[in-house]
Parts: sequence; C-alpha cells; structure tokens
Amino acid sequence: MFLINKKLIRKLTAPYQEMNMQICYATPQHFSAYSSKAVLLLNDEKLIVLFLNFFSSKVIHTVELPIADLQEHHYNQGISLASTWSFQSNGQSWRFQILKKIIPLGKMQQQFLDFLHDHIIYT
Repeated sequence: MFLINKKLIRKLTAPYQEMNMQICYATPQHFSAYSSKAVLLLNDEKLIVLFLNFFSSKVIHTVELPIADLQEHHYNQGISLASTWSFQSNGQSWRFQILKKIIPLGKMQQQFLDFLHDHIIYT
C-alpha cells in the first residue's frame, strides 16, 4: 500500500466510473487474483475489480462481474480492522479483505462496506 490516497484512487478509477459507484481499496485473497492489490467499484448492477501493480500506481487487469451472477456471499465484518467478502461467480471463487479505515481515503472504505452490506448482501 504505497502512498495510496483519494487522488490516486480517483485517477485509477476515472475510466471505469458509473452512476452511484462505491469504491474501496482491497486485498484479493483468491487463487485467480492477478495481483495482491485491487480497487473495487460497486453499484447495484455490477462489480468492477481493478487489479493494481506492486506500487498501486497502475491498473494491470480489469474484471467486470454483473451483480446478478454473484452467488454464495459470505461477509464477515468481524471485530478486527478488516472485513472479508467472498462469493462465487461463474464457477470461480472470489475473496477480498477490505480494511475498514485507511486514513488517506477518508470515509471511502466505510461507505463501500455500508453499501455492500445494505444493497448487495442483504437484498
């Protein structure tokens, strides 16, 4: 997590932004991950996963998943500093660790987790 901040996240996500997108910085924890750093963009229709390079300065791979295809959600808020979200999509397992607070990102992480909890997990 080298110098991650709102300005960098906005720059990386600008080409992928759509209406009502929530954004967060996450750590992929599944075998098919293209890197160990990702930015998740989520709205009521789709999830976009932007895999980042080692320095979190460039998007190296993009995956777009329709929300309707996400199955077997598991969301663990836990009491620690991070939440875990896992799901299946088209026979592939996905898992992300999402820090609840990254100070340079302000409320971005918590807004994403609240949206995930209210609109995706419990709908």
